Amino acid sequence: MLIMTFYLAFGRRYIVVTTLFLVCIVPHVYSLMAVVKTETPLRTFVRFVGPAVLIPIITIVVYGWLAFEVLFWIYFLIQRRRLQQPRYPTRRLTKDERTALFWNCVHTIKDPEEWCVGWFYRRHDCSHPAFTEIRRENFALWFAWAFWHDELDKVRENSEDAAELEWMMNTAESRFQVKVLPGFNDQLQCIRLSLDPVQAVHRPLIMYAAIYCGTALFNTLFLEWSWHMKRLGSRSAGVLWGGFFGFLEECREMIWPSATDSAPKKDRAHKHKHLVYWYYEPSSPVSAKQTPIVFIHGIGAGLLCYGEFMHHLLGLGRPVFCVELPYVAMHMVEHVPTADETVEEIVAMLETHGYPRAVLVGHSLGTAVASWVAQAVPDKVAGMVMIDPICFLLHYHHVGFNFVHRTPKRLLEYLMHYLASRELHISYYISRHFQWFQTIYFVRNLGKEQVSKRGDDFDPQDPLSNTTVFLSEKDGIVDSPLVAQYLQQNHVDARIMPGLQHAAFLINWKWRQQIIHRIEETARNIDDEGIRST
Repeated sequence: MLIMTFYLAFGRRYIVVTTLFLVCIVPHVYSLMAVVKTETPLRTFVRFVGPAVLIPIITIVVYGWLAFEVLFWIYFLIQRRRLQQPRYPTRRLTKDERTALFWNCVHTIKDPEEWCVGWFYRRHDCSHPAFTEIRRENFALWFAWAFWHDELDKVRENSEDAAELEWMMNTAESRFQVKVLPGFNDQLQCIRLSLDPVQAVHRPLIMYAAIYCGTALFNTLFLEWSWHMKRLGSRSAGVLWGGFFGFLEECREMIWPSATDSAPKKDRAHKHKHLVYWYYEPSSPVSAKQTPIVFIHGIGAGLLCYGEFMHHLLGLGRPVFCVELPYVAMHMVEHVPTADETVEEIVAMLETHGYPRAVLVGHSLGTAVASWVAQAVPDKVAGMVMIDPICFLLHYHHVGFNFVHRTPKRLLEYLMHYLASRELHISYYISRHFQWFQTIYFVRNLGKEQVSKRGDDFDPQDPLSNTTVFLSEKDGIVDSPLVAQYLQQNHVDARIMPGLQHAAFLINWKWRQQIIHRIEETARNIDDEGIRST
């Protein structure tokens, strides 16, 4: 019965765990009682309570937890089915915006055949096809999704949109001097993130419980007590934690309020609806007036994964904001603000604390948020440090295919596959809320057919004029050599971290130190400019 319950809760892959539990753990309850020869508090307790009481208690706890796991498995199946519903951008591209995006993409594609085949894979083994296998209707499917965010049939219902789509495909063929064969190859699948199914694999409730407990301890012991940070922003239910853990978080806040309650009134002046962030204000009045740093984490378990990095970041003695993205932190959160809402609240966050602009530091998906801010309100960005960025050359397939559709073959790929890309709410965000056309960051605006040669220098107000990009050489998500070449050709400071995988800088002291040093230099450049201007 115990094995069957565990099977329902976890699936076949965890049946071995159940066997080990029965064979190894339960007998040790008895052996523990036998091996304790001397008088100890444990023996006194066991002798006082007696095995007749302990064994039933342990059994009830185990069966009770497994019952919760079964219910959570059913909950997962219901949620996965419900989250399959399609979602469309709140604001779609206009014709002029589509045309500009098209030309920006065209001007940054070096090898059209390699670029094209990346967006397609064979149904039976997820491998990329040869260019000659792709037919015109397959190509049209991708264009309909990429520029209209919809199915091909719906795009062709509008005669103007249908004509524009044909113009794009004809122009691409003419520009790149290639010819796509007519017809449709039904053995190929096109990557269309917002239209493809939400792919997710069940995770046991105990994993989410461990993340919740670990996050609560990290926030309390380190962020609040050790580093004296304040949790500010939205207090709405379902923003920071979702599901049952949202209820637990509300109860915890009632019993043990976080440091935000003791924050000055100015810190709570703006009523945030979507944003949760942590704020560190240096005790020195001089340091408190320096250019602040805004850190935005990537996909994973939130700020919990960046503890040591944050420790060194706070060691710079500058004001620091750490923005939470709970919808990609395994917090079971469905509440996802739009890009515009996120930018609006980050701007409000800075203005609330009296800072006209800040240095943005983003890792992985955090660079997408940095890209939104830099493109929407460049005057608020004093500079940027981007680590393993996903926002450059996003019209290439690498991010979409490697994170969502690639069949894992190596250990790190399996870890990313199970711990990140197939987690229900992370997959839901990527497949239903992440919009590539909002996130892609073109170094030069080449949104027209004929492009004049521009100078090497950036506009001083351009955030990229004070930006450094760090790329992991063996990144399994981003094509780092391609991105580095693109950035360096456009005179952006791009640095390759040899031998590192995606996010490996977190365990590599040499590069972590260089990144922290570069963040300080970037912020100090702005401080020095302010001193000279006065």
